[in-house]
Amino acid sequence: MSALRRALLGSVFVTTALFALPTAHAAAADAQSGTAWAESVQKALAARDAQDETDADTGSVSGRAVSQTGMASWYGAAHQHLHRTSSGARFDRNRLTAAHPTAPLGSKLRVTSEETGRSVVVTVNDRGPYSHGRIIDLSAAAAAQLGMLHSGVAHVSVQTATPEEVAAAPEGDAAPSLTAPPKPATGKRGRPLHLQRKRFGHP
Repeated sequence: MSALRRALLGSVFVTTALFALPTAHAAAADAQSGTAWAESVQKALAARDAQDETDADTGSVSGRAVSQTGMASWYGAAHQHLHRTSSGARFDRNRLTAAHPTAPLGSKLRVTSEETGRSVVVTVNDRGPYSHGRIIDLSAAAAAQLGMLHSGVAHVSVQTATPEEVAAAPEGDAAPSLTAPPKPATGKRGRPLHLQRKRFGHP
């Protein structure tokens, strides 16, 4: 083999090696990237499982079923009536609604009072409560259903309502109006009017 041919073959080997080196590096990088991606997916799945366990312990929800126990309060003063809620709808103290920190807006929750044993199905349409230690804020109508209007707070359990419980709930979240009983008719000075009975034989 002539010296010229040997030189040409050597240059071909060198060129091939130079082109092959970046390809090998790229393949190694791809392999490492694939491994890193697989590890990140595994970590994300593990984190989600851990979050599920945390939610089960604390009762927190992120689009999943609610199961909590704690203190409930209620709101529905005159100045809050017809104010906009987080859902965009106007607050109506006479409807069976509630404010919850994390439950999806529009979801249905069954709230049961541990004091009275009564239950009510409410629609989440607002965020809150913002008082420490409270897990749900009920409308005045829902609080009346539980018998906690006078106490203001109650120990309750909160669960996602089943389809059967939702079907059995009042249509449109309606509840009896919380209006005061009618006052007796009064005279000019505010005294109750009494019908005067005529005695027999007297004018």
